[in-house]
Amino acid sequence: MPDLYAINLHLQERLETDWRDEVRAPEAARWLDNAGLLTDRKGGLPLRNLLRTGRIAGQEQRPNKKNGTWFIRRLAASRDPDAIRDGRERLRRCLPIDRTNFPADWPVNQGPALFWQELGKTIAAFGYLEHILASTCYALLATAERAKVFLEERDEEATSRWVKRIVRSQVDPMHGLISELDRVLRETGRVPHTVREDLVSELRELRPWRNALCHGAWLHIDEDGSSHLEHLYLKGRVPVAFEPKFTLKDFCDVRARTVDITFRVAEAASVAGPADTYVAGAGYALATVMPRMYEPRHAPPERK
Repeated sequence: MPDLYAINLHLQERLETDWRDEVRAPEAARWLDNAGLLTDRKGGLPLRNLLRTGRIAGQEQRPNKKNGTWFIRRLAASRDPDAIRDGRERLRRCLPIDRTNFPADWPVNQGPALFWQELGKTIAAFGYLEHILASTCYALLATAERAKVFLEERDEEATSRWVKRIVRSQVDPMHGLISELDRVLRETGRVPHTVREDLVSELRELRPWRNALCHGAWLHIDEDGSSHLEHLYLKGRVPVAFEPKFTLKDFCDVRARTVDITFRVAEAASVAGPADTYVAGAGYALATVMPRMYEPRHAPPERK
């Protein structure tokens, strides 16, 4: 790896010495080669590679497109050749971070390995929940019963909306999937009202945890596994900080709730699906991962 600080310092000192505002990349490559800092070969290819990755202070491409000409601009505000000397602080903001100073497994190097193991298992459980949500919404939307109704009515606008819902059910984030699940279960009319409301309420309570664990930044982790998470979410229209401290027990509790709601969604899908669920619809989509789909279908019990 070339010495980026020495390269940038030499280029800026040379611009000061020559009283120049900028230099083209080919000439700059010759300067570096003469100084023994970077070999000039293939028309300055090593320097161009550094420029392409944004590692040269004061670099600029004109025009700003793939085949534009590279320039290196002077950074100092004076014409003093010593203005940039020993300017590590001055150049720091223009240079890439020295990655060699970071641990090989950064940023997951702090705290016990068990912390990251529990976090990964919990995030994976959320991923599986979203898979089941998407499969359920898709399966309950794309049934033979629905298709038959649309074909018989020949309502192109209604059919278009139905197709869009089917497509969105495969790509929507968790918020959209929860809303679609609520809607599609209500449309089937086979899941009791209180069961559906309880299911949707629990999913909405878990969604902020999913967002925080998947998108938050772990700023500090103690050796006992307690940690500080930096994550903001919208409460109404106001940004609110999520729970600042987590423990390994928190991960276990959230994962247990996630697994439980995954089974409950699949149970609701089994009840809400058509009579031949095991052939087409929800059961067909979920049977490989939810063996209960093969059993006789019963409405989920209402939670007390």
